[in-house]
Amino acid sequence: MEPLGHGRAAWGRGLVSAALAFLAALAGCSDTGEQTPKGTQTRRGAGEQAPNERVVDLGGGVKMGLVLIPAGTFTMGSTGADIKAVVAKWPDTKEEFLANEKPAHKVTISKSFHMGKYEVTVGQFRRFVEATGYKTDAEKGTLFKGAFVVADGPGKLAGDASWRNPYFKQSDEHPVVCVSWDDARALVDWLNATDKAKPAGSTYRLPTEAEWEYGCRAGTTTWYQWGDDPDKGKGWCNAGDLTAKKTFPDWTVFNWDDGYLYTAPVGSFKANAFGLHDMHGNVLEWCGDWYGPYKEGDQTDPTGSGEGEFRVVRGGSWYLYPWNLRSALRLGDHPVNRYSVIGFRVVLAPGP
Repeated sequence: MEPLGHGRAAWGRGLVSAALAFLAALAGCSDTGEQTPKGTQTRRGAGEQAPNERVVDLGGGVKMGLVLIPAGTFTMGSTGADIKAVVAKWPDTKEEFLANEKPAHKVTISKSFHMGKYEVTVGQFRRFVEATGYKTDAEKGTLFKGAFVVADGPGKLAGDASWRNPYFKQSDEHPVVCVSWDDARALVDWLNATDKAKPAGSTYRLPTEAEWEYGCRAGTTTWYQWGDDPDKGKGWCNAGDLTAKKTFPDWTVFNWDDGYLYTAPVGSFKANAFGLHDMHGNVLEWCGDWYGPYKEGDQTDPTGSGEGEFRVVRGGSWYLYPWNLRSALRLGDHPVNRYSVIGFRVVLAPGP
């Protein structure tokens, strides 16, 4: 399969199924500490347990934390005025590129659920592979061998790339990448079979797009968890920053340094008010829904389109433009595709 070649600009415009022609990320190092805005939680260490957190023992000394997300109602998506404001701030984008965020609509999440405190890590995915012998789509060569990666300049399809070899250094604490939607679903199926202590009737799965945005916003109505000013985001996320600007002067970036090459270890940045980390940036995240237009009107527990070609991808990454890290930004891609900027997190949801 040939990459579509739309590159960073394509993701910046919210185009669907853009095979990323990545640019090389660059080194940078600075203090990411900043005073936590009122109403949010400070960052916890990877070994600390938050209130209302469920910790799942995956075996082999590996655990996974999930945070209880309360039921509630929020406004999903963007209004026409919201989008005009984004374009006024960043003329590099256009209203039609963000039109898939409309209409803004009220969504009710009727039941509380647990959501991964962090993106699924390399170590957690490794434990799954060790327990099952699973081979990812990149390793099996499903449709094409390898994955799309960053490598010494513009990105490429690398036949030997996989979650084991994303073409940049990762530890077991980094988010797993180069995994397809199908690979993510396979880990979810394993969790359902492995966690014998999960509540009766509950199921592990990928988050719906509505659950994802609800979890990301955590009660906010602004572009980001920290507000509408991108320049105040230092310490909140791993994104395209001033380090990249030094080598790529035409890039539009956040006006701060996050201190990381490529991905950062999960939990390196502040948690939002729900206790979730890295909902903005680090890696994009697969959701369970088929990608499609929003429906008009109020909705309860929506699950997206009933069918489609692409699956929803949310959250922005270390690679993307500032406007692509907003809570409302929507992308989608073919479920077999895999990239060094896409990972996932899981939810544990109650039954009907």
